[in-house]
Amino acid sequence: MAASLTSLPTTLCLSHGDECCKRSPTLGHSLAVKRRNVMGHYERNTVRRLVVTAATKGSRKSKESQPSWANPDSDEPPPWAREEGRSSTSQESFEVPFYVYLLASAITAIAAIGSVFEYSSKNPVFGVLDSDSIFYTPVLGFFAFTGIPTSIFLWLKSVEAANKEAAEQDKRDGYR
Repeated sequence: MAASLTSLPTTLCLSHGDECCKRSPTLGHSLAVKRRNVMGHYERNTVRRLVVTAATKGSRKSKESQPSWANPDSDEPPPWAREEGRSSTSQESFEVPFYVYLLASAITAIAAIGSVFEYSSKNPVFGVLDSDSIFYTPVLGFFAFTGIPTSIFLWLKSVEAANKEAAEQDKRDGYR
């Protein structure tokens, strides 16, 4: 703290500033104000002084728990900077992000449901296979019967990958 508490002004005169109150601290400076009371008579009131109070370090009522890395004399880095100093000498395996699984799940589900609709209407959308071809039913059946379970599997895999990423982030942040 740059200024000590004794050098801070404790009173403030509302009309002239702080100087007139410092001259006579016992009497103070009072400013007469007329105010009408309930009976309609005017009475004189005085304006009270404004008292400024400062809080110090020792006046804290309850100590909040601070993490060990937040102490000024601690050499421990914060959670988000813990892995910066480590060198990656070990080969880290590449993990597919959860959104890749989710995107693949959505595309597979669209292809499977589209195959069901195309088979039921017997109207080829892209014209690759005509409806009178012998491969028409097996190809659409393959997409329909394998696409829906594959889509569900990829969706579950994306949820698992997202949960794993969240757990790793919680561990880095110091929550677990």
